[in-house]
Amino acid sequence: MEFIALKESMMNERGSKAEFCGQFWRTCLGFICLLTSGTLLGGSALWSSRLVADESPDIRSLSSHFTNPSGDFGPWQFLPASNIRELSADEHPGMVTLWEAGNGQDIKGLLEKPIKISDYPLPWEFHLGMVQNCLARKGLSEGQINYAIGLNLVVTFSDPSQWPEDRTKLPPDTHSSQVFVVHLGSIGENYRQGVPQLKRTPLNQFDHSPEAYWVYGRGDLAENLNGNWNMGYTWVGTDPSDAGTWSKRGGPAHPFIRFRVSMLSPNSLIVGVGYGDHPGWRQRVVDLSKFGNITGIWEIGPIISLDRWIPDTLAKDLDLSKPEWLESFKQRQRVLSVGTPEETQQLQKKQAEELASNFEIDSPNPQFQYFVDYAVFYGNGPDNIEHLSEEFDIPGFLADQKYYVEGNAICETHSNPGYLTATLYGTNSSWAMCPILRDGGVNFEHREPPFELEISFIPPAGSAPWNLWWNVGFYDQDKKMHSWQPGVKRLPDGSVRYFDVWQLEPDAIQTNPLTNFQFPVEMSQEVLSRSPLFMLLQFRDQTHVRVGFKNKADNPWFFSSTFDATTAFGPITMLSYPCLVSFTGRNVGGKGWGAGNFPEFQKIKIDYWRFRYSLSD
Repeated sequence: MEFIALKESMMNERGSKAEFCGQFWRTCLGFICLLTSGTLLGGSALWSSRLVADESPDIRSLSSHFTNPSGDFGPWQFLPASNIRELSADEHPGMVTLWEAGNGQDIKGLLEKPIKISDYPLPWEFHLGMVQNCLARKGLSEGQINYAIGLNLVVTFSDPSQWPEDRTKLPPDTHSSQVFVVHLGSIGENYRQGVPQLKRTPLNQFDHSPEAYWVYGRGDLAENLNGNWNMGYTWVGTDPSDAGTWSKRGGPAHPFIRFRVSMLSPNSLIVGVGYGDHPGWRQRVVDLSKFGNITGIWEIGPIISLDRWIPDTLAKDLDLSKPEWLESFKQRQRVLSVGTPEETQQLQKKQAEELASNFEIDSPNPQFQYFVDYAVFYGNGPDNIEHLSEEFDIPGFLADQKYYVEGNAICETHSNPGYLTATLYGTNSSWAMCPILRDGGVNFEHREPPFELEISFIPPAGSAPWNLWWNVGFYDQDKKMHSWQPGVKRLPDGSVRYFDVWQLEPDAIQTNPLTNFQFPVEMSQEVLSRSPLFMLLQFRDQTHVRVGFKNKADNPWFFSSTFDATTAFGPITMLSYPCLVSFTGRNVGGKGWGAGNFPEFQKIKIDYWRFRYSLSD
């Protein structure tokens, strides 16, 4: 089977995961593994007293999805006030709607306080979502529609005792980067002038329209973040056409833009750009060791470019100069005459100025508003793996925020609010969703159990076979991995059965001779055939493991017998990458199982995915 490949830069961030990948997917019958807020878990009972987040500040407290219509933006503020004409949380609930005042100043979203690097355990993640103005993308203006929206990151290497109280002033030894999605020009339902020198050039993917989109960076933080990121997009329409094309999609032309900062260590980080629900990021790794160790993140958040950077700097960098033929046109105008010499001179001057103005790059138009969707933090390391839990309660928030989404399904949180809906393509292939674990696995030598993985999901409707299972393994003290693939599958006869070794045949059930889990008789089809279905992997300590099921949230768990690792290979030192997997057919060249797209696509609706260092009753 073939999974969605991520960019090479994504592989650079995985550390020990790379070593694991080979073993991980070889246990999955030869599959190739191509790896590519936070809403807090409801109910304090889910959290153990051992949770590090209870003992130190929780970086998730800095997050906001801007869902409070009262205008309370939590720890966020937007500056400078002198260039904000209007700021609203209820005009478009779930987003900050911002109108500029036209005073030529960049607007930033800032935390009320800077982040000291010692405040929260590393590594941690910041994710920023912004929505491009549809009316601007549609071209509803007779002039150019130029804007740049993106991520602002200001990092300081100075002693915190030297930091100023004023958030608008910078500490010494501070460096910054801004990564923008930029739009220049315009094309609507009827032809508009836009930026004519962009037409049919590499800068706009050879589009016939006088507009273009880019991912573009600036700043003195890291050279590899600056300039054109060469992130492409697709245009559709008549080819060729002097009237322009119909629409642009993908990359920086997508309506929903995502930015990411991954703080890896005191001198290294990753900056990424993504779009919509499409998995993956265009990422760049930044080594800051030449500056020393980071002491704080002075600014992190959204930025809107509203000064003269677009017309004065970006246009020059992109060489959007006037075409060479314009000077020849002026020369030709001198030999034409209309009326008196004075009238001819005035007309020639007027025509030359009007023509030249078409090739000037304008500043942003204040009539268009801007939208900030979310600004989310969460930890991503061995000390706060619980932060990778997700309730899927925020519609639209998924993509690769916390999970790699791979393979034969569309995964989104729009269509069924409160669920991650995995809509399977209906063809022979496989789908997987894996947590983005920077530690390469769940390290029981760093944090000892008890530990649990729990999911709740609604299986696909209809009579076709389905399956959902964990691809996970145990590492022993010699770092050897022992495969384990627990899950459930609906057989062609309609029954639902537990297994812990995946078999490609739709009616094949196999149990792992290593673990040999046994369930009580009463855990029959009354539990496994119901919806929703709750599944629990429980590690009571480093040697004792069991599996649990139930079909109602308030019901007690039906637990399996307990696997004692001491009789097999000794204490479990680490869990390998725990991925959720589902198949809809046999391997390459094999036959399907009767799951297609009629009368509807199969859908797996996942209510939540929880990591916790505690024990359920």
